[in-house]
Amino acid sequence: MKHVRQGMVSVAVLALLWLTGCKASTPPADSSDTETTAYRSSAPQRVDIRGTIVTSRYDQGQVMLEVENYTPSPESRYNRAYVLVLPTAQIVDPEGRTISLSELRQGQNVAILMRGNGQGNFVGMGIARKIWLEEAF
Repeated sequence: MKHVRQGMVSVAVLALLWLTGCKASTPPADSSDTETTAYRSSAPQRVDIRGTIVTSRYDQGQVMLEVENYTPSPESRYNRAYVLVLPTAQIVDPEGRTISLSELRQGQNVAILMRGNGQGNFVGMGIARKIWLEEAF
């Protein structure tokens, strides 16, 4: 009985150490702590492309966006990106509400995390994982 009690105490101490050691030192990527006072956005500070939707083409439930960042920034990986938006992509408005794919329009400011490749820092191509609509820069 003494060994069982000692084993239970050991397991409880290990579980306590494991649970306290899991706390991340940085906030998650979709945290709203990265908002700046210049514009309201719930997007993370560093994204694949942050810019304006130049063109939007709809075909069979998918949307192809061309997004251009007119002022290169260290917070954006690409200056221009061609992004395929599937119906499964998560799209968030400035208030943090999820919106539909049909609400994406030419001229809107967006921040996008995507899967895909690019050519250096100039042109990116990929599939959108998450899109944040932003207010004017």
